[in-house]
Amino acid sequence: MTLLILLLAGSMASAQFVSYTYVSDRKFQDPTDLIGWQFRPSELEIPDTRKSKFGPGEYSFGITQNNLFIEGPEIAGVYSINNINPAEYGYILNLMNARNPTLQGHLKVILNKYRQADAVIYKRSPNDKEIIFWLPLLSQKEYDTKGEWYTDRRELMLLHVDSIWGASIMPFLLIDLQSDKQQILSIDDSTSFRFTREIEHTLKKKKLKKKEVDIIDSLQLTIEDLLADSTLLAESGARIETDIVDYLTFKTRILFDDGGTEWVEKRLEIKGIDEKVDKNAAEGGEKYLWEVTLRNGEIIHVFLDTWRHVSSIEWGPHLYLMRGT
Repeated sequence: MTLLILLLAGSMASAQFVSYTYVSDRKFQDPTDLIGWQFRPSELEIPDTRKSKFGPGEYSFGITQNNLFIEGPEIAGVYSINNINPAEYGYILNLMNARNPTLQGHLKVILNKYRQADAVIYKRSPNDKEIIFWLPLLSQKEYDTKGEWYTDRRELMLLHVDSIWGASIMPFLLIDLQSDKQQILSIDDSTSFRFTREIEHTLKKKKLKKKEVDIIDSLQLTIEDLLADSTLLAESGARIETDIVDYLTFKTRILFDDGGTEWVEKRLEIKGIDEKVDKNAAEGGEKYLWEVTLRNGEIIHVFLDTWRHVSSIEWGPHLYLMRGT
């Protein structure tokens, strides 16, 4: 658990890059999906007044369980969230300014047919005009340089448990299930899960005669040498055991507050994988759950949708989502 907390802290720190959030980044199936998310739009519009573009991070809207944190010229502030309600266009957050309770407004989250956010509409008070903040689309150039790294929601199909061997999963979003904080993972962090099935050979010397052990040691024979030369293997009297071992390799980068970095790679042996099926899952929902039991006793949950595409990975208090989930 300590390792996971460390990795989370590192991933959060290393992801403090300034970037827009894109329409295709996230799906909001439920109001709770908004908690911990930060919208960073690229363009604002005041109907019949003005329309302008701006740089990444100049305006942002961060949603927590109780508050909306707004950054940006002339509108920065902290608002208490009275409630979040579904609406025909998406969701509406009813707000009250934490320092001036007379300022009661709202933030509308406008969703498209895929439940992705096209825009957020901010209204400071009943007497102020609504300001539309548009979220950008991911361009082909940006996808080629950034988006291609991540595993998309509909990208990796695993038809059966054995399909996972050799698969690499690069999540896009990390959610701390305890604090509800959501963070886009930077490509520079290279966060990835790789599942491999490997053949391992072990040289057994316990039942060898001393003379045979001396031959192996004096010639500095490796297992590879003995496997490559059947005559040498027979003369040495060596016994080689062959096992199939499954591994999960988890990689990420930790960026410390002082600017230092540390690359972390953990190679963990997998004891087994069990599949469970939710027969009541809606089309496109998470129907299949793979319980990946590690040799150290930890369990990692890999979720697949109704078409067996990987959609998320849950490891302890941390949830990793694929891009577009």
